[in-house]
Amino acid sequence: MTPDSVTIDSITRRICTLLVAIKSSYPQWLNDKYSHYEWESEKVLAQFRAKFKSKLSQTKDRDALVMEIMKVLHLFLVPSFFLSPEFAQLLADIRHYIHPMVTHPSMDGGICGNRSGGWGAPHPQIAILLLDAENLQLDVATEQFLTSICSYPIQIKVAFANWRSLGKKDLEFHGRGYELIHVPPGKDSADVKMATVGSSIFVHYPTAKEVFVCSSDGVMTHLCTTLQTHGLSVYLVRKHKKQITVLNTQTGNLINHSTLPTPSIPTPEEFIEQLQGILLQEQKATGNSWIKLERISQLFQQQYHITISQVVAQHLPGKKVRDMLSNYPDKLVIHESTAESGIYVTVFHEGKEGKSAQNNPLESQVAHNSQLPDSIETEADLETALTIILGSLTAKSNQTYIPISNVASQFIKQYGLSITKTMEKLQLSGKFLELLQSYTNFQLTPIKAIYHVALVTGGKSAQNTPNESQVVDYSQLPDSIETKADLETALTIIVRDLTAKSNETYISIANVSQEFLKQYSVSTNNTMERLQLSGKFSKLLQSYSNFQLTKTKGGYHVALVTS
Repeated sequence: MTPDSVTIDSITRRICTLLVAIKSSYPQWLNDKYSHYEWESEKVLAQFRAKFKSKLSQTKDRDALVMEIMKVLHLFLVPSFFLSPEFAQLLADIRHYIHPMVTHPSMDGGICGNRSGGWGAPHPQIAILLLDAENLQLDVATEQFLTSICSYPIQIKVAFANWRSLGKKDLEFHGRGYELIHVPPGKDSADVKMATVGSSIFVHYPTAKEVFVCSSDGVMTHLCTTLQTHGLSVYLVRKHKKQITVLNTQTGNLINHSTLPTPSIPTPEEFIEQLQGILLQEQKATGNSWIKLERISQLFQQQYHITISQVVAQHLPGKKVRDMLSNYPDKLVIHESTAESGIYVTVFHEGKEGKSAQNNPLESQVAHNSQLPDSIETEADLETALTIILGSLTAKSNQTYIPISNVASQFIKQYGLSITKTMEKLQLSGKFLELLQSYTNFQLTPIKAIYHVALVTGGKSAQNTPNESQVVDYSQLPDSIETKADLETALTIIVRDLTAKSNETYISIANVSQEFLKQYSVSTNNTMERLQLSGKFSKLLQSYSNFQLTKTKGGYHVALVTS
């Protein structure tokens, strides 16, 4: 409804009266530009009334009228005025002029009347959300979280921004029921507009009881104080990185909310497979078979955004991590020699060789190291150290050929200095690879573009290349997995070669998953998710016609179907 002339005249006279009173009693509330005006002069007031009424008469509805009033007040008066009882009384009077039969909910509990003089039914009390969309953006989940905090439904949502600079965000917010207010570009433009509109929100919506002020900018504190002064419960919503904080400005209570999606707890079988994948990656990176549980826990949390303790608490309440790992002796082996040394974990390998290699992680880590030189002072010291380190890694891995990067990593663990720096200190030119080639007790060979090194023992040279039981030829594997067919091809080759190595018809699908992870540095589960293949890994294998599965106490095993 367009504001009538009587309403505009009443508001104009009320504001003129206020300006005269302020000039007399509170001149510090006037902006410097207008502090020297003779507001008590009827001539000055007449000029002001004429201009003010002209502006207000151009407004199309009551909301626009209130906006124009607040704009003029902010032009003439300093911020401290808007925290005063005089401002509260002015708003109460303006509210009366615009809504003659409406009383503010803080005074009568939100009972609203009608213009005919008869009292109507109570208007529902509401909550309002004000959002500085340039400073903070809320997703649907965070809005639902805010809804759970307040006592009244969020019926009004207003977002402020220069929408031209935010792409298609205006369509998104409009679709979610926001009233959009556009502001021109410029520093804090959205903040200023939000503060102006927000400070009069209870005039627009007299049944409002709660307001969310969503902005990470500190200038919103003044708006919160203004709203709270007028009887509304105010929540200041801010965002830091992935954390939303909601401050009840009246009680001081602070509530935190993470915007990260809540991670799902894996099943015990999925959890063990995830640990196996982490172990294999860490073994490959460090050259150590046994990995401390503490390190595994760190890597698990980084990769899956939950803790191992959360998984254990879900499936075995009251039990410890070790208790759950002990339930899968065919998947993982744990070792704890003393409380001080901590718990070590490795992947279980079938066969006598694998079991004998899993005796004691502390012993395996220091095997042969007692003969290492205390320091590297000569090239002979360096050759001795590299020979002992390579022998130790060979014994631990049961492989003849070791990646030279593993040798370099173990060297830096022992001496706290890289091979390159050591060679510079000894004034040895060339690369590490060339250094190894210069020693007669080492033999090198490239495997899939990565150089591996072996010891020459008993005066005889090692085999020119690793035999099939040491390094499987996966040259036929797809370079990457882009389709379900690629995945089937890769799994077929892996099952075929694992079968050839073990001389067994059926292979544990856990071993297939481990080999896949070694080859592609990503688990089968993650690959299935990327390809949008639902279900478990065992179900995927069953869907392929060239695989046959059987279930034993140790879990599912797979074999190739041969014609």
